[in-house]
Amino acid sequence: MSLLNLRKKNIETKAAPKKEGTKLAVSGKTNTASSGAFPSSSTTTAYILIRPRITEKAAASAEKGAYVFEVAKNATKRDIAQAVRAFYKVNPTKVTIVAIPPKKVIVKGRRGIRSGGKKAYVFLKKGEKIEVV
Repeated sequence: MSLLNLRKKNIETKAAPKKEGTKLAVSGKTNTASSGAFPSSSTTTAYILIRPRITEKAAASAEKGAYVFEVAKNATKRDIAQAVRAFYKVNPTKVTIVAIPPKKVIVKGRRGIRSGGKKAYVFLKKGEKIEVV
């Protein structure tokens, strides 16, 4: 028993300390305690907007000035508005977020779960448009 405890103590002392300044995968922000600065908005916006959601309902709402995007699960309305402003060069007037719940599916006789997510409706002024192909 004492041999196992000795091994555990050796492993704990050899563990590497946490490094500062590592990049987070989802948000794109760096963890720097000393400077407190974040990277430019172009790197953080790449993780917010995943892709435009192209469906019949989304196409109908795009004609009315509302565009639908799949966004990161931790994205806020302000993050989404900044990402659309930076990527498409338009000013959104309103952003609405909807959570997509996970759903149970059966594919080839096997049960599974289709992962949920988050989608955002981005409303623009009447004169502005986004080219979604």
